[in-house]
Amino acid sequence: MPEGTTTSFTVTRTNGTFVGEVEGIDLAKPMDSGLAADIRKAWLDHSILVFRGQAALTDEQHIAFSRHFSQLHVHNVNDWLMPGHPEILVLSSIGRGGVKPLKDGGAYWHSDCTYEAQPPMGSVLHGIIMPPTGGDTLYADMYAAYDALDADTRERIDGLTGIHCYKERYVKMAEQGARHPPTEEQLTSWTEVEHPLVRVHEETGHKALYVNEGFTTGIKELPADEARALLERLFDHSTEERFIYAHKWQDGDVVMWDNRCTMHRATTYDISHERTMHRVTLLAGAAA
Repeated sequence: MPEGTTTSFTVTRTNGTFVGEVEGIDLAKPMDSGLAADIRKAWLDHSILVFRGQAALTDEQHIAFSRHFSQLHVHNVNDWLMPGHPEILVLSSIGRGGVKPLKDGGAYWHSDCTYEAQPPMGSVLHGIIMPPTGGDTLYADMYAAYDALDADTRERIDGLTGIHCYKERYVKMAEQGARHPPTEEQLTSWTEVEHPLVRVHEETGHKALYVNEGFTTGIKELPADEARALLERLFDHSTEERFIYAHKWQDGDVVMWDNRCTMHRATTYDISHERTMHRVTLLAGAAA
């Protein structure tokens, strides 16, 4: 869709990508339902919206903005939940705000929490303090990735079911020292869930490839070896450069993305510099 103008702000598509950069909105100010509806439409049109210059946005305002679009998700690992505001996941290399330090958060391709029976529909990430270089976030357009598959592959995967689980990813990272050892309660709660390999977006009706290397561990209808080979092929395909947008963060940026049709991953940076971000995650369904 071409760049467009709503009643109170402009959205400019970034270099022909699936990302729209928004101008004319201060997210710290109260928002009425009409403006929220316009933002939602722009979000669905682009999959990702970028709001620059939002350094004044408080945590309470971040939560209030996000509530216009959905009820809010609380992550099942509480090491990084903000004290007093569990709706905010604090991704901070130094543990700012009383949470545990997280230097490598999301450094693998994933869509947030697909290991849940009803995964979140979106996320709203606020860059608080960013390193001078590196620490970018890469986003993949899973609509375009599906559309670019050859006809035989699309026919093969339509109707197949992906198996998703958090346990394998978390245990691997814990073994590498990047996470605390999981509790028995966590291990019990991280059961396998199933989602279609090809997801029809509930609001746009478009098809998107719905697999990710972070949490997709198998395919229900296929033997393990065959499933792994097909998944690796789909992972490699969906992260080709033609489908990727690299967001170079500035302090105060807010990025709002649609988890139903995108993937993302963090990139490396010099960990002698602080990187602190606050994420609010949107549950599937109506606004609160």
